[in-house]
Amino acid sequence: MENFFTPTKIWKDGGPFPHVLVLLGEYPEFREYARAHHDLLSEYSEQLGVIPEQWLHSTVQGIHHALDAKQMAQFRSALHDELAGMQPFQVQLGPVWPGITAVTVAVYPEDGMAALNYRVRTAAEKVPGISLRGKEARFWAHASLTYARADFSSRDLNRALRALRPPRVNITIDRVHFVNQYQHPDRGYYTWDVVEEVQLG
Repeated sequence: MENFFTPTKIWKDGGPFPHVLVLLGEYPEFREYARAHHDLLSEYSEQLGVIPEQWLHSTVQGIHHALDAKQMAQFRSALHDELAGMQPFQVQLGPVWPGITAVTVAVYPEDGMAALNYRVRTAAEKVPGISLRGKEARFWAHASLTYARADFSSRDLNRALRALRPPRVNITIDRVHFVNQYQHPDRGYYTWDVVEEVQLG
């Protein structure tokens, strides 16, 4: 694997930065799924930042610059407006994907998460001064279990991850959280302070 926290990915302004997340640590089923991989990933704790259960998440949309109080209030209001018209939806989490810079979990089907991303981006675009990174051609719905903190040979890890294959889990996404997110390259993962929970529908 290759270090996720390269200079180009480290937040130059330090943060925290506003993000909209699905807090997967709130779902017991997903905590159990992550726990099934924990012992194996912990064997590589010198090279990996194994994400603690309370910080497990799926990113819906990030804003990679600070907002002032007025922008925060406008974005919160726009989020409520956009998400009021979206009904809760089910996703299946799994399998695990051993990647180049992270070990991620697939989220299927992708349609619900893509629609959620679209609505959150629409809310952000209504607020003067918010600048979003370019839209992906196809939104990549995923969650991360760990980020690489160093370059290392991951052949044995990948083989062991493929051998685990715990049962996939189904959850209903009925809310998102607007947070101020912090990046911790030294720990190898992200944390946040919750600003507000926003219910779908």
